[in-house]
Amino acid sequence: MGIPNMLPASDGAYGPVGNATLQIHPSLRCNLSCAHCYSSSGPAASLSLDPALVCGAIEDAAALGYGVVSVSGGEPLMYPGLETVLRHAKTLGMRTTVTTNGFFTDHARFARLAGLVDVLAISLDGPPEVHNRVRGHPRAFERLERGLHAVRAAGLAFGFIHTLTRTDWTHLPWVADYAAAQGASLLQVHPLEMSGRARSELADAGADEDILARVYLMGIAIASKHGCRMQLQMDIVYRQHVREHPGLFYACADARATSAPDALGLLVLEADGSIVPLSHGFDRRYRIGNLHEQPLREAWPSFRDCRLPGLRRLCREVWDELGADDGPLLSNWHEVVGARSHVHRIPAALTA
Repeated sequence: MGIPNMLPASDGAYGPVGNATLQIHPSLRCNLSCAHCYSSSGPAASLSLDPALVCGAIEDAAALGYGVVSVSGGEPLMYPGLETVLRHAKTLGMRTTVTTNGFFTDHARFARLAGLVDVLAISLDGPPEVHNRVRGHPRAFERLERGLHAVRAAGLAFGFIHTLTRTDWTHLPWVADYAAAQGASLLQVHPLEMSGRARSELADAGADEDILARVYLMGIAIASKHGCRMQLQMDIVYRQHVREHPGLFYACADARATSAPDALGLLVLEADGSIVPLSHGFDRRYRIGNLHEQPLREAWPSFRDCRLPGLRRLCREVWDELGADDGPLLSNWHEVVGARSHVHRIPAALTA
């Protein structure tokens, strides 16, 4: 299939998040060792954050103007402080989401989360045999389906997250039909990123531009079929969209004088206490700070004055690249800017 020079417009192709979000990865502990894991989480991992430290970061983020707390992992349902963290976020008036691998089926657990979680996001890799292979467990899909009964019984709103790979992209229509049939309010399609365990176990499984084009067109058909019942979010950006909306990609002028959410819509708290911009694993040269060294409220001014200009320069260069006539027609903006962060040269005047 040749890639056309122009594609139909799609409201499902977005870059950065639309709501100011603190994304939290409080622990690397997980019951599974999924092949596509971006953080190399697993049963042997023990790195974890004190819930009090996480609650402090949430309070500071709320004071800075962030309105959403999104908890991932590791497997967040194995994190002992999950309910404490979510309850604290809700007392501050924040929306909350939790991303789970879908393995846990405890009705009592989900009942306790009712009122604490606005959307539960469940990872789904494809039909049973595909899901089990990627998850490395022969009963992973069976456990996911049992868990869905408990989620619905608790009255929790839920959606699915599907990781797109070169080998399994053809299952996307099945995934969409399954998600809609189960009553999901959201399906997020996220291209595989070469980080964590995926870098070694799925090195050749990234979706190329031809596959992204096919998936993009699939997404338009899926949105037409299920859009009245289920929102589709495709983490694939279209070149024309990049060109027309530089602000969405942090490619505008220096933002030091604006509010924190306007300057940076996504803060990422990792299990070692580091707070980085935009995506898990972002180069530490752009760090906001580390909670073991200072709270977020104290770290932000130094980041704003010293490292934010370098980040904006990086984002502008990525915007120029993705929006150029010879740039890719479709791309995963978060993966590109995250990868560039590790090789980008920061002028000495923009570091501290």
